[in-house]
Amino acid sequence: MHIDTMARRAKQVGFIATAITSAVTARFGWLQGEDLITSCVYAVGLGLASFLVGYGLVFAWESHKRKMPAGVTIAACAVFAIAVVVEVLSHVGANASARTHDMSRAAEQTTTYSDTRAELDRARADLVAMKPTRAPATISADMQSLETRAWFASTAQCANPGSYANSCRRYMALKGELAAAQARNALDARIQRLANQSATSTAGHSVALAQTKAIASYATWSINPNAEDQAKANMMITLILAAYFVSLGLVNLVAQAFDPEPIEPSTTKTADLISFPQVKGTIVVDDKAWSKAVLRAANG
Repeated sequence: MHIDTMARRAKQVGFIATAITSAVTARFGWLQGEDLITSCVYAVGLGLASFLVGYGLVFAWESHKRKMPAGVTIAACAVFAIAVVVEVLSHVGANASARTHDMSRAAEQTTTYSDTRAELDRARADLVAMKPTRAPATISADMQSLETRAWFASTAQCANPGSYANSCRRYMALKGELAAAQARNALDARIQRLANQSATSTAGHSVALAQTKAIASYATWSINPNAEDQAKANMMITLILAAYFVSLGLVNLVAQAFDPEPIEPSTTKTADLISFPQVKGTIVVDDKAWSKAVLRAANG
């Protein structure tokens, strides 16, 4: 591929790379706002920082090549430097926010899974501790049979047992047995619900945390790096990613440097052309006279 074609392709890649980095900085800026207006202002403002990084040095390079005043080149470099700081902070913040969110979500999922498992174990233990009972429907049928007796109404539903104390004791025992059976059934349903929830959920997995642990292990040459080493590794990852995205804008400068130099018009003086007046009619050339003139010119 010819170098000029490569330069054109590099310009296209540079613009795409700048647009990608601008999207990241714009998203970070959007999160800084407290309402719609400030979010839009921050998003647009920080998004422009990526374009200033991508084209700031291009402006400085062009102003230097065109021999513009030094102030123009210095101003372009100053804008580039400030924009680099802003973009690095934006990318560090965006990367740190994304990685922290991934870790927090995984930790929350793990906590929920662990809590569900612990709650399921407690419910199963409570069920084992409860005495087995008959089915609630069977107990209800026995109670309804007693409720149809004449004494049940005369004792005001065993509020005043009187001479039917034994019958009322039997009825109250059935009532307690029914409550225990219903509690056992409710606990059994709760165990089933927790078991289904536990079967369909897993402990959280954080890609960012796995990357951090792996890099921290290589950095410290330790199988189980401590929390401080992991925090340092996470900071290093965030900074390297930010530096990479910022460097993408420099593709524009490289592409601009490979632009072919424009061909300037030649300043060498050329001989004046002698114009002959137009002659109407047919020009007749005498061959003998022409040959003699050529010989005289050759002999000086």
